Amino acid sequence: MTGDPTTRREPTDVVVYGATLAGIMAALRLRMRGYRTVILEPTRHVGGIVAGGLVKSDCPNVIEALAGLTLTRFFEGVGRAYGLDGAAYRFEPKVAERVAWDLLTEAGATVLTGERIHGRSDVDMRAGRIERVKGIRARFFIDASYEGDLMAAAGVPYAYGREGHDEYGEPLAGFQPVQAYRRRSFRPTDLYPVKPVPSQLAGEADEKTQAYNFRGVLSTDPDRLPFPKPEDYDPKLYAYLGQLLKQRGVQGLSDIVTHTALLPNGKYQTNQALFIGFDLPGASWGYPDGSWARRDEVIAEHVRWHQGMLYWLANDPSLPESFRADTRTFGLPPDEFVDSPHGTGFPHALYIREARRLLGAYVLTQHDLLKPNNTKATPVCCWKYGMDSHIVQYYAEGDDTIVGEGTLSGTESNPPVDLYQIPAEVLFPARGGVENITVPLCFSASHVGYSSPRMEPNYGMLGEAAGELAAQSLGTGRAVQDYDYPQLAAALREHGSVLTLPGLE
Repeated sequence: MTGDPTTRREPTDVVVYGATLAGIMAALRLRMRGYRTVILEPTRHVGGIVAGGLVKSDCPNVIEALAGLTLTRFFEGVGRAYGLDGAAYRFEPKVAERVAWDLLTEAGATVLTGERIHGRSDVDMRAGRIERVKGIRARFFIDASYEGDLMAAAGVPYAYGREGHDEYGEPLAGFQPVQAYRRRSFRPTDLYPVKPVPSQLAGEADEKTQAYNFRGVLSTDPDRLPFPKPEDYDPKLYAYLGQLLKQRGVQGLSDIVTHTALLPNGKYQTNQALFIGFDLPGASWGYPDGSWARRDEVIAEHVRWHQGMLYWLANDPSLPESFRADTRTFGLPPDEFVDSPHGTGFPHALYIREARRLLGAYVLTQHDLLKPNNTKATPVCCWKYGMDSHIVQYYAEGDDTIVGEGTLSGTESNPPVDLYQIPAEVLFPARGGVENITVPLCFSASHVGYSSPRMEPNYGMLGEAAGELAAQSLGTGRAVQDYDYPQLAAALREHGSVLTLPGLE
């Protein structure tokens, strides 16, 4: 499965950058059309974040929208791994990665891990087409990474951060102080991770990104590993968390994690959970357009925050002994993330909720998530999930209030959307741009437009469409922008994609 040095000398049909769920589904579709794929994965693992910790899947509110090979090969494949007759949407990371490798084998893909794209020197271009990536020649390329490094290195236009209100006329765009959380009784109000008060006006653009986190997996089994003390551990980082726990009467870690997700074999999934929690607003801003050296710094800051929090919850003397004892009933699972660079049992992948976004042939915006703009002439899938943007930044307001800005509702619920269709044109550059690339994960959308469809099941279905677009381009020799939609729709439906549903109008 893993390639050897001769791979770089032998041309292939398609190079996929990123062994994410989107990349795997693209490779699988291409195999079914008779094409060969080489996958360049920037990490040492396959499966993306579904194998790296995000193991409670964010399924669409209309479950019939989840379809195609993403359903039958991945989610039902996970179900089969547990002996179930049907799909599984909560699972162990090790099972997700095993299923991912099985699918890559089925796709006949050559996988090269640890292959980061650093910039334009890694991509050879000629006459508006990509010719090689990291020395590998191919006829078509798919950027299925979380970062969008291939499209950026190829000179494809992209955005990151938040557009202003005037860019697309989106009511929820830009800096949103009115829609922010406000929590009182914090003193002082200038500790980590609180940032300076923003200087921009409401609705203005910025280059800030919603919070990332590690989606940890915890175990209560007797062989669990105790939470390690980070080398740079600083209990002062958790001053606000301590105040919040007292305000809310939280009795222990079980109050925080048992409400998120119970996984098979008695494991639990961590998520943000509280106003101050496992998310780290403000730490993500340098990641989307940063160098890999800068991204590694961002990752390290998140490791410090998450590992230090778990150790603090289990050991800090400011917490009642009953709280600490409850926390110590949890630990890290010794059978997960066994080769993680951050230690056994700790996720090897940071959850990149949003990074770069393609500026493509069509830009999906807030308007497209709602009637009457929710139907399209060229749909590749259907979706419905609330507009989910996590906090972008904390800042002080007055002498005892912390503002958590960046959510789109001002409450703990996401603004609702209608059932909508996603058009093929979000997957490739505008006419006149690069002719042989599709982008199923960093697809073309505004920040607000991206907030609803940015979920792994949808990435998988967009990966299928990206693969079919690539196959059609290879078969016809035409630029991806000149695709034939009826042919694409027929190809997608052949393997179970759902392009329309009752309720769409």
